[in-house]
Amino acid sequence: MTSLAHPLRLAASFLAATACGLHAEVRLPATFADHMLLQQGKPIPVFGQAAPAEKVQVEFAGQRRDTVADEQGAWRVVLDPLPPSAVPAEMRIVGGNTLVIRDILVGDLWLASGQSNMEVRVREAENAQAEIQAADLPGIRFFLVDRELASTPRTEAAGKWQVCTPEQVANFSAVAYFFARELHTRHGIPIGIINSAVGSSHCESWVPEAVLRANPVLPQPLPLLPEEYTDWKTYDAVCQQNYEATAHQDPGIREDCLAWAEPDFDDSGWKDVAVPGNIEARGMNIDGAVWFRCAAMVPEAWAGKDLSLNLGPITHNSVAYVNGTEVGRLNNNRREWVFRTHTVPGKLVRAGRNVVAVRIFNEIGPGGFHPSYPAPLKLSRGNDEPVLLPKTWKCQVELALEPATLARQLPAGYRLPSALYNAMIAPYTATPVRGFLWYQGESNAGNPKQHDVLFPTMIQTWRQLWGDDTLPFYFVQLASYQKPQEKPSEEGWPYFRESQARTLALPRTGMAVTIDIGDATNVHPKNKQDVGKRLALWARRDCYGETGLAVSGPLYTASTVEGNTIRIRFDHVYDGLEARGGELKGFAIAGADKNFVWAQAKIDGDTVVVWNEAIPNPAHARYAWATNPICTLYNKAGLPAGPFRTDD
Repeated sequence: MTSLAHPLRLAASFLAATACGLHAEVRLPATFADHMLLQQGKPIPVFGQAAPAEKVQVEFAGQRRDTVADEQGAWRVVLDPLPPSAVPAEMRIVGGNTLVIRDILVGDLWLASGQSNMEVRVREAENAQAEIQAADLPGIRFFLVDRELASTPRTEAAGKWQVCTPEQVANFSAVAYFFARELHTRHGIPIGIINSAVGSSHCESWVPEAVLRANPVLPQPLPLLPEEYTDWKTYDAVCQQNYEATAHQDPGIREDCLAWAEPDFDDSGWKDVAVPGNIEARGMNIDGAVWFRCAAMVPEAWAGKDLSLNLGPITHNSVAYVNGTEVGRLNNNRREWVFRTHTVPGKLVRAGRNVVAVRIFNEIGPGGFHPSYPAPLKLSRGNDEPVLLPKTWKCQVELALEPATLARQLPAGYRLPSALYNAMIAPYTATPVRGFLWYQGESNAGNPKQHDVLFPTMIQTWRQLWGDDTLPFYFVQLASYQKPQEKPSEEGWPYFRESQARTLALPRTGMAVTIDIGDATNVHPKNKQDVGKRLALWARRDCYGETGLAVSGPLYTASTVEGNTIRIRFDHVYDGLEARGGELKGFAIAGADKNFVWAQAKIDGDTVVVWNEAIPNPAHARYAWATNPICTLYNKAGLPAGPFRTDD
């Protein structure tokens, strides 16, 4: 692996890089602030800025260290390791001025990163209000990292420490909070989280540039000038300029087309199209304005009542009408897909037939309704059964334009290789941590073979950056999502979940299987409590000494063909296997041709035997091999079996 700077040298570079132009007062990074949590059991570096040759003294927990700032104003001391302490303490730093950091705890500090499922906040989780009200746990601390990108590794931390209280917890990562709560309440040790995650981010965004360049199999950095993405605002302006140079501008609705929204307009001559689906997939290789219309039958009890119109994600600009009246519009210039949910005023709602019309203007690239949005488009009212919009709509082109092409292919900031590492990971590598939590993968699910290399590389790189190859790394396997498949299939996320599971070959890793707690209609399932608990199981065993603890559901290890059956063996069986729901389902079987069909299955001791009478010579078996699989196999600790295949 490419050699990377040791974290202590990174701390030194922070000091040198920020020395110029500072006044003589002693200054500290953002991570040294009130309510901070320090990692127990490891040397504690304390560093900052002062005037050149200025004497600096640090006092904490009965220790005192003296040093002198170098010619660039950089200073650094190292305190001896400390045991956990739930009693808040103060740190004094004395130079030309005196700084006092208050309410410091010593415990275990974890870094939690990834994309939106790690970013999802407590206020968005299941039973959010009850969880928030019960979150009076001042022994838990979160450092909320500012969302930013950069072209080179930064040394300045950017964020703020917050104490876990009902007033603060709502904005904490839900997965990380429930992980921290599990450890804190069971072991009484203070727990801190460096909360550094960005929705939709790609794994390569969190990996140093030198590491990516060292392996051509990995995603490569883009040919951008460093000054073009010094921060998110700068990069956003570059992307916007690039976009506006080529994308079509919406001239507005033609006056003679306004009638297309009216409920009594005759659209019999319009084309029938399946919705959702993008414009290009409907045989229209154009940019420009396209109208869609459908009729929905509303129950009499809804007449005159406010409704919600859910149209799923759309790109780029849309105007929605109900019975000829506009109910909402949204322009998402340059963004790929944005959800459209509009309130329909009760005065527009009739019993019986109601007409929904949507005008979509596609500025560049694929446009229209999101082609793979799994939830139905609908009208809804409170907890009533929703009225589903039909799957076939009428469609007519208002304005056809030649497809535009961007002059430069610039991805969204969360996809830039190395950019999030530079801004949101590099500044914290000088801070000792207990380990890492990771929930990411949806954005890389389309390339599992590359992920086979990329993800382990990232883990090993982070450990090297922190100077400790033994740091535990616990991650979440993607949850179930989208419509359940009726037949065994090759499509979707199972190969990516397999790639995630392969990472367990690295020492000191652990995986939380979540295929049983996903949501078919929401890529962000609300049950983050069980996700945090399942991650914490690994830490409870490996870091906190709980013996005999089941940390995972059954994971496939081997199989043998026995006549017309296949016997499957597992690790993490513990006290035995069980079938949830009374019958084992979700298994598929195939002969040498790999034409999989559903299989019968039974538990036999610590193994599962699968068969299908139509397959007399079985060769391969699979379980939960779908984006939203059937999950029935558990161990008696209540943890689900991970998806697997015996064919390779």
